[in-house]
Amino acid sequence: MLETGLPAADAVLEPPTNGAIQRGQWVPLPAADPLTAYLAAHLWDGPGLPAGWQAARLSSAAHIYRETGTGWAVVAKFYAAKTSTDAERHAQRELDATAQARAAGLGGGPLRAQRALGLWRGVLLLEYVDGLTLEDTIAVRRHRPGELLPAVERAAALLATLHMHGARPAEPPDFMPAVKGAHKRVSQLARWGVLQDHATICAGLRRLIDRWGASPVMRAYTPTLIHGDATTTNFVFPWQGGCVAIDWERLKVADPAGDVGRLAAEAAHSVRRQGGNGDEAEALVEHSLAAYCRTRGLDGAQEVALRERAVFFRATSTLRVARNGWLSRLERTALVAEALALLARCE
Repeated sequence: MLETGLPAADAVLEPPTNGAIQRGQWVPLPAADPLTAYLAAHLWDGPGLPAGWQAARLSSAAHIYRETGTGWAVVAKFYAAKTSTDAERHAQRELDATAQARAAGLGGGPLRAQRALGLWRGVLLLEYVDGLTLEDTIAVRRHRPGELLPAVERAAALLATLHMHGARPAEPPDFMPAVKGAHKRVSQLARWGVLQDHATICAGLRRLIDRWGASPVMRAYTPTLIHGDATTTNFVFPWQGGCVAIDWERLKVADPAGDVGRLAAEAAHSVRRQGGNGDEAEALVEHSLAAYCRTRGLDGAQEVALRERAVFFRATSTLRVARNGWLSRLERTALVAEALALLARCE
């Protein structure tokens, strides 16, 4: 376990800007900021004393801390902003999960997991990886031609590496949590989303989910460590090359097709949001699936089974995206229709 600095009972910190600043803006921090004092005492290894500190907001909970003299930077993830209670425990879980991922084939080299640097008062300190995310790479694909497909290949190969090294053959396959999760997403869409007052559509989704739940192929896998949140924002491509996966808080043992399907759903959605059409989205999904299967060295039957299970997880991940209130109602309705079409492929 890494040094925590203070016992878990101590009060956790809030982000320095309390979400008041816009993303992409550096804000100078006061000399008395408690986290910068911790950074200077425990992580800073530059020449002399730090010249000063700035922070930039990545999200409501995550900030970049940068020393102004050298540009040395870390990511500070404030779990007090993510969870109302037990910030220290949740931060410790992500720290441990990150260490697990690095031990499962992602500890170094061009494909790796982000390094955890420390934990203090519910604040998880992480390596800052400077580069474009997969989401960014999709957005700028027309201005940086030739970069998207190799980037998707690296993300898929990273997941394949994790799944190969993190295999848990002694654990029995358990598909029921995925079925329950899919039903939960339908319930959320029915209660708060675009499926309010659409009982017939909800019933159809539930019948299709249960049909997948009864399919023997959904239990024909070897459990392994999976990322659990394989979105396009959680793969970063450093300027020097390679791929780094971040945000390991949902790491778990499950079906590797869960990661593959989630990445497919998120990549397809991102392409359409960034001016692409359905054909472009499907071509990118196929490219990621082929790269994953190639890296894992799956034989014909294994690949067919993996691809079939990935359809289910892509569908349920598409329903997950459809919950986002910042999307237009038209976009969310189209996502539900896409999920229905995917789920209808169950034989």
